[in-house]
Amino acid sequence: MSRTSKFIASVVATSKEDLPVLPFQRGAARKAMFDRINAEAANDAVQQRA
Repeated sequence: MSRTSKFIASVVATSKEDLPVLPFQRGAARKAMFDRINAEAANDAVQQRA
């Protein structure tokens, strides 16, 4: 198989896989991450005062 054929086969195989998550589709995951970070920061602040 030539290099060009291998490349084309790779591109075709990749195109048949699931698409990557687009930035506007991961809003809930990002919000959950920031909520978790903020909760940990608030918890750390309470523990430092005690």
